[in-house]
Amino acid sequence: MTALRDLLSDMRQLENELANFEAQFGVRSSDFYQAIMAGDLEEFDTLDDYRMTFIEWLSLYKTWLSLNDKYHQLLSRQPVALQIKTNLEMVHA
Repeated sequence: MTALRDLLSDMRQLENELANFEAQFGVRSSDFYQAIMAGDLEEFDTLDDYRMTFIEWLSLYKTWLSLNDKYHQLLSRQPVALQIKTNLEMVHA
């Protein structure tokens, strides 16, 4: 159970960092990811400030995607209802 809780905590931290980029540039990280993977943001490659920022944003989002996949893998091994029940028992113990 700890692995899932830790994973959720890590995802929440990444989501907070991603939210800062989303607020700064006015698009969701998923839309940014699709645009950069499609090559739609190449015009920013020559602008050092944006290039480094976009690399960081892309890296954080790829990490989030990886953790999200891991979350779904862990969840598939244990039904949601059982996970919630276990966590409630831990809180009330």
